[in-house]
Amino acid sequence: MLEARITPFPGGVHQITLPLPWALDHVHCYALADPDGWTIVDCGLGTPGAPRRWARALEELGSPPIRRIVVTHYHPDHVGGSRALAELTQADEIVQGEHDWALTRIAWGDRRVAGRFEAYLARNGMPEVEAARSADDEGGIPVDAVEPTRLVSEGDVVEIAGESFRVLVLPGHADGHIALLGERTRRLFGGDVLLHDITPNVGRWEDTAPDPLGRFLETLMRIEELAPSVVYPGHKSLVEQPAERAREIGAHHAVRLDEHLQALRAGLDTPYDVALRVWAGELGFHELRFALVEAISHLERLAAEGRAVETTPGRWQAR
Repeated sequence: MLEARITPFPGGVHQITLPLPWALDHVHCYALADPDGWTIVDCGLGTPGAPRRWARALEELGSPPIRRIVVTHYHPDHVGGSRALAELTQADEIVQGEHDWALTRIAWGDRRVAGRFEAYLARNGMPEVEAARSADDEGGIPVDAVEPTRLVSEGDVVEIAGESFRVLVLPGHADGHIALLGERTRRLFGGDVLLHDITPNVGRWEDTAPDPLGRFLETLMRIEELAPSVVYPGHKSLVEQPAERAREIGAHHAVRLDEHLQALRAGLDTPYDVALRVWAGELGFHELRFALVEAISHLERLAAEGRAVETTPGRWQAR
C-alpha cells in the first residue's frame, strides 16, 4: 500500500489507512464529518510521503475544512505525523491527553535522554550490540509531534457533529492513552486500546510506570462494563463486539502469564531470554524489542500476583 486508503462507515466516519514500514504495515486514522469543521483522529507516522498522502486523501473526501485533530497516544504511528498534518489542514485545535503530551516530550521531544533506551534494553538481557542497534533504529523513527492547543483528562468532553464525546483515559498500551466515547451512539474511537485480530502491545518501556499489564487488565474490565457499540481501532478490522473482545484479550494474557512463569521455572532469568522462549520463531528485528518490553510487563504482573520476584535489576525468578 503506497497511498492512503479511505473506507467510509455510517455516521459520517471515514477510516483513512496509511502505510507503515513494519510487519504491522498500516495504521488507521479517522476523519469525522461535521458541518462546523471536521475532526481527524490520529495522524500516522511522520514519513516524508505522509503530507502528500494526507493531501490526496482529504482531496478525495472533498477538501473539507478541518477544525480539530485528536491524538490518542504518543506512539509514533499515531503522533509522528501530527505537525505535518496540522500545518496541512491549519486545524484550529490540537487535542491530546495531558499525561500523554508529557510522555511525548520524554519519548520524542525536549525531555528525551540520550542512551537511556539502549541501557534499558541491555539491563534487561538484550546483548549490547543488539541493544545499540535497536536503540538506533528506535531513535530513527520519523516523529515530528505538534504541541497541542488543548490538553484533556478523564471526563472532559469533545463536541463532534452534534454529539458529546467523553474523554476516557485507558492506560496499558500507553500510560496516557485517551479514547473518545460517544454519549449518544456509544461509538468508541479507541486508538490501540482494543484491537480485533491482534492484541495490543503492553510493554514496560523505560518511560512507562511499573505494571502496565495490571493497568491494561483494568482497562479491559472497564471496556466490558462500558460496552461500547463499536470500536474504531488503530489497526486491523472494526471491533463490533467490544465487551466480548475485551474478555478474549484478558483470557489471552492469563495464558501468557502462565507461559512467562513456565519460562522462569525452566531457568531463564532475563526478560530477553523469556521473550525469545515465549515468542519462539515469531520475531523480526523490529518486533524483538516489543517482545522484550512485553515480557517485562508480564514478569512485573507475576510479581504483583506473588508468583515471581526480581532478584536484581533485570533478573527474575519464579516464587
